[in-house]
Amino acid sequence: MPQRTARLADVARAAGVSLPTASQVMNGTGRVAEATRERVLNAARDLDYRPNALARSVALGRSRTIGVLAENAAGAFCMPVLIGVNRALSDHNLASILYDARHDASLRREHVRHMLDRQVDGIIVIGEGPDVPIADIGASESHPVVHAFGPYDADRAVSVHPDEHAGGRLAARTLIEAGRRRIAHVTAAADLPSVRERSRGFSDALSEAGLTPATVLHGGFSRDWGHRAAEMLLAEAPDADAVFAGSDAIAVGLAAGLEAAGVRVPDDIAIVGYDHVSGYGDDVDPYLASIDPRLTTVGERAARYLIAALEEKEGDATPVAPVYAPGSTVRGGDAARLRLVETLLRTVTAPPVGGVASSGPSPATP
Repeated sequence: MPQRTARLADVARAAGVSLPTASQVMNGTGRVAEATRERVLNAARDLDYRPNALARSVALGRSRTIGVLAENAAGAFCMPVLIGVNRALSDHNLASILYDARHDASLRREHVRHMLDRQVDGIIVIGEGPDVPIADIGASESHPVVHAFGPYDADRAVSVHPDEHAGGRLAARTLIEAGRRRIAHVTAAADLPSVRERSRGFSDALSEAGLTPATVLHGGFSRDWGHRAAEMLLAEAPDADAVFAGSDAIAVGLAAGLEAAGVRVPDDIAIVGYDHVSGYGDDVDPYLASIDPRLTTVGERAARYLIAALEEKEGDATPVAPVYAPGSTVRGGDAARLRLVETLLRTVTAPPVGGVASSGPSPATP
């Protein structure tokens, strides 16, 4: 016969306290003497008592469930943010429900209604970077909303995102420290927020070192643009010895175009990308050097901010500082591996299929 699961009444009896006192201790409410609290907790541990999560939530007036609304769950950059969100929620024993808006405003509003019907305690919106606007989702004032990897100035919400300016600075400093002095910038459209911030950081770091960009080329967040930009780069800045590419997609196409033109990477021209998409697959020996925006940390910070708000505490919504992910396109690497990758790169020059045309980091195919 299976052993009966311990109930709160059993804990109260074993600890020699009333049922309301045992309930206060297990729920962390009310004022209970420290000795009494320890006695109740010891009894609960000895009896292997496990509180009924649903009953506890009802008693506290909370569902202990967070709604997660992804602007595009199938996008390349949603998963690392989502992993970070769930890590933080798991640490606080909070559940989550995920909805996918798929860039559809009406679907987004419908999902928010469903989340509110489920009485979620708050909502985290996972965006596709600062370049993809997201309208006010229409949540009630009683439900805190935090955007993770979305527009910098979200409507009626807090936004947690990578520090794009710091990422641009880091890319420039990395190439300067590698001994490069004629550094070009190949990126997407100049009016995109992510491009503006990364480019500003890049230019600031060059200026501090007494340098100016060899050239700046604007196009799109795609491998096709990077491949076409290789010819333009060689024509406009034939003495360039390094490039900061505005995304990994651009960097891959650029490397293929340069190699096809007989330019050696990194011997002749070093390349740093932005996104660190190889890191999402735990590639321990990546070809492409890149700036990692730490999207998992973005998700964690957004979730922890929401948790703090629910507890009426001050949260941390500061931008997340990117880090440099080393690769063979700056420092070089195994010759056999480089030859293999160079051959593969020449076959990867097609533009991305579908998706949003701009983002930061780009949702273009890595």
